[in-house]
Amino acid sequence: MAEKKKSERSRNRPRRLPARDEFTVGTEDHLLTGSPLEDLCFTNLDLSSRRIPALRGGNLIFDRVSFANSEIAVLRLFDVSFVGCDLSNAMLRACEATRVEFVDCKLTGLNAFGCRFEDVLMERCDASFSHLSEGRLHHCEIVSSQFREAALNGMSFEGTRMKDVALRKADLAEANLSGLDLSTCDIAEISLRVTDLRGAIVSPAQAMDLARFLEVVIR
Repeated sequence: MAEKKKSERSRNRPRRLPARDEFTVGTEDHLLTGSPLEDLCFTNLDLSSRRIPALRGGNLIFDRVSFANSEIAVLRLFDVSFVGCDLSNAMLRACEATRVEFVDCKLTGLNAFGCRFEDVLMERCDASFSHLSEGRLHHCEIVSSQFREAALNGMSFEGTRMKDVALRKADLAEANLSGLDLSTCDIAEISLRVTDLRGAIVSPAQAMDLARFLEVVIR
């Protein structure tokens, strides 16, 4: 019973995020050194197509910062807010995020293979064609976002909530979908195995569509 309650808990929000006028303004040099970061606000910076040795730290705000086509060798963040940022086609290695929020962000083609996300929010984000295979999204929340043709195979979604998420043509093979409510999501043409559906929550209409994995004829 304790394990069930643990998996059903709500997402924890970022802690200790004061008003923006209480932050020190972050610079490009702060990001390129790879040193741990704390209590900084980065605004309107372009780090696209750069190699960043590490992005580590907490109590941070990224507002309209571009990491498009960049490579971040190590990413370990906690209590962080990304608003209107661009991480399209970015490569995130050794990716761990706790109590991090992505709002109105472009994540198209993001590669975060094997990511470890805990209490992460993705709201109104476009993560189409992203590659998060073998990752773990635990107690996360994905709202009004695009994951069309995303590679989500082998992922764990324990305690994660999805609402109005476009998963059309996404690869969910060997993902752990038990307890994941997909009833408000677009799951047309997803790829998975029939055993992967065990424990997933779907609408009646979705169940009819998913019957194709059972290789049965419904009359």
